[in-house]
Amino acid sequence: MTRPDDPNEPMLLRGARFNVHRITLTGDDGRRYEREVVRHPGAVVLLPILDDGRVVLIENTRPTVAETLLELPAGTREPDEPAIVTAGRELIEETGYTAGKLELIHEFYSAPGICDELMHLYKATELVAGDPKREATESIVNRIATADEIKQWVNSGKIRDAKTLVGLYAFLSST
Repeated sequence: MTRPDDPNEPMLLRGARFNVHRITLTGDDGRRYEREVVRHPGAVVLLPILDDGRVVLIENTRPTVAETLLELPAGTREPDEPAIVTAGRELIEETGYTAGKLELIHEFYSAPGICDELMHLYKATELVAGDPKREATESIVNRIATADEIKQWVNSGKIRDAKTLVGLYAFLSST
């Protein structure tokens, strides 16, 4: 995640979950350009599918955009934590469900123009309900949806979170 010893990439900000570095690029014109880049440990997004085919989504209040968004559960990896471990942990934390099976579907960059965050999309099946272990600052409510509801929400623009759209398009393409 961080590159504290790289003199070619000084750290501008050390954060709790990510850092901001300065990189220098050489343009086609031979000039040097400085850019800020977010260095991130990576994250997971989960596509939790119940035995009857419905999907577990969450209504997640996001202070950064001052909205409650309809999302798939997700979370940031701890340093050096395998993505599949993060996936199991985050599913329980955000929804209360435990997955009997986690399957990697895709890996994708969340915003490669400004950030190196690599997201791992896991399908979670054989779900067992339990109590969520949400962080004190999380305001989350589970929302169970059918494929038809998801299609309607995607097509109407109700779902506006990129990682969720990626996961739901993968789900819809397989149903």
